Amino acid sequence: MQHRVRGAVLGTIAALVVPRVAASDDAKGGAAATPTAGAPSSDAPDDTDNTSAGTDNGVAVPPVERVAPEAPPASDPPKVTWEPFAYLRLQYRMVRNDPNVSFIGRDDGFELQNARLGVRGRLATRFRYRLAFDGAFDEREQLNVPQGRLRVALRDAFVDAVVSGDLVVRAGYFKTLFDPDLADQYEDTDRAFVDRPLESRGVRATDGYQTPGLPPGRSIGAALRLEPDVTKKSGGRLGFELAVQNGGEPTSSNNDNDVPAVSASVFARLANEGWLVASARFNRRTAGELPFRRDEDDLQGAFGARLPVGPIGLGAGVVFVRTMFPTTGGPVENSYGAHAQLTLKIPGSRPVSIGYRFGILDASSLILTDRVIEHTAAAVIGVPEIRVRFQLQFVHAQEQGARALTNDRAQLAAELSL
Repeated sequence: MQHRVRGAVLGTIAALVVPRVAASDDAKGGAAATPTAGAPSSDAPDDTDNTSAGTDNGVAVPPVERVAPEAPPASDPPKVTWEPFAYLRLQYRMVRNDPNVSFIGRDDGFELQNARLGVRGRLATRFRYRLAFDGAFDEREQLNVPQGRLRVALRDAFVDAVVSGDLVVRAGYFKTLFDPDLADQYEDTDRAFVDRPLESRGVRATDGYQTPGLPPGRSIGAALRLEPDVTKKSGGRLGFELAVQNGGEPTSSNNDNDVPAVSASVFARLANEGWLVASARFNRRTAGELPFRRDEDDLQGAFGARLPVGPIGLGAGVVFVRTMFPTTGGPVENSYGAHAQLTLKIPGSRPVSIGYRFGILDASSLILTDRVIEHTAAAVIGVPEIRVRFQLQFVHAQEQGARALTNDRAQLAAELSL
């Protein structure tokens, strides 16, 4: 009898004490703690059983329920998007040989204008980026030599940090909006002509006496930009750019002096993909080798426009450069270049465009016979289903006085957008 009373008392005590001990062990991470998710439990026959029951001297012990600890909320990583892009542009050039200048026109044949490859995209909603290379960069060791060398060159490497709406801060290696030919930034695969305007590209060797273009090229720096979305065709939106850059040669890894180049541009996106842009820029360049290095200060201004009127497109651009020589005290040099063009688009399954462009470039007011004039006629036919365009253009060039050359040329180009 005493044994039965003792067993009943012990069973009652076990029923009251065991659940509390188990709960205490769970809280302290003891032996009764919940097993790691996915790991087998010694207290349950499978992963779906989270209870345990037993007996003590024939008295049933209530099951112990185990509650898994709450996992910390997971934070999603910033979403990164990317879009590759590429285009190839190949041309065949034929330039008339000048009888008196040995390097003019003696390089007829194929030329790879562009082999562009890049990627653009976004990081979350605050950052946009663009990185691009070109494998058809024409490098010449000396001026006015008929043979250049192809090499791979960096074309764009910048990030836009969104401040608010369309207002961004751009930093990296980029080209400002100073060049009146905005197609070089936005619509490089939609050119109406094989070449860019005369004042933008200059005169390359073998086409004439080599002369650089007037607008600045790409450089390392930063800019504050208000840039309306170029994909929106509803016009009448204004924007601006305030840029600070090194201002050296496009391939320079750093500045050539202690004074950066500064530029300011205002532009408007018009209806039917038209635009207006006006710019000003100051750049102190340092040229020459020690001990004969010298400073040259450039004050530059530019204006560009494209005004589509139905199937007709009107375009124009002008660049003016005033160069001062504070180190040597030499006379001021003035340079200017301009173009005006008219195009007609004929829509269809094979859209066709024809156009005429007048260009003029006077590289230096200190040289009286360096003015160049070009008359260009062009035609373009597109094959949209394979993303190909074919272009044909003829150029009649005119130089001043004693510098006149026999150098008219014809160019046939094919362009593939990938």
